[in-house]
Amino acid sequence: MRLQNPFSAISTTGIDSQVLTVLVRSEQYLTIREIHQLLPEQGSHQGVRLSAGRLVEQGMLLQRLTGRGYAFAFNGDHLLAAAVRQIAHAKSELISRMSHAISEWQIQPIAATLFGSAARNEMSTDSDIDVLIVVPDGVTDDVVEELVSDFAAHVTLWTGNDLRPLIYRDSDVRPAPIFESIIADGIAITGDHSWLRKRLRKG
Repeated sequence: MRLQNPFSAISTTGIDSQVLTVLVRSEQYLTIREIHQLLPEQGSHQGVRLSAGRLVEQGMLLQRLTGRGYAFAFNGDHLLAAAVRQIAHAKSELISRMSHAISEWQIQPIAATLFGSAARNEMSTDSDIDVLIVVPDGVTDDVVEELVSDFAAHVTLWTGNDLRPLIYRDSDVRPAPIFESIIADGIAITGDHSWLRKRLRKG
């Protein structure tokens, strides 16, 4: 699946999924232009306008006159609203599930961070989900492999995407381009959110 446009997992074509994603996440009225600017993937201004019209007809969107045009908002009272919200917030749900899974490990990582295309909202359908996992020195390879293998299996069940873990021990983390990228784009899953930045400052 593509976390930036989770509806694409159940509706692989069309722009309706993107319009729904934008409006569910925004929780406010937006014009066609504003919706178009916030699309998680590509789509035309005309496509957004036609999609909004279809979704209004189905009751999924509300519309109101604003100046010379209309603005649209997600209809939170729709019978399908709860299901639609759950899909739109799939990325947050994934991070929550990953955090919970890691919290049950017998050895707690110093930090676990989502990075790469999943963090940057640039996923393709076959993208891996990249996660940096920093474990304390002294944790054996067997323990790490067992924990991460089970974690990876769950992530794939939740998303359909493979997990690509990047595993480091505390003392092995040194300045490198990959860590600068993770600091810039990464999303904390668990552990000390500022640990990596502090660690790299120490050199």
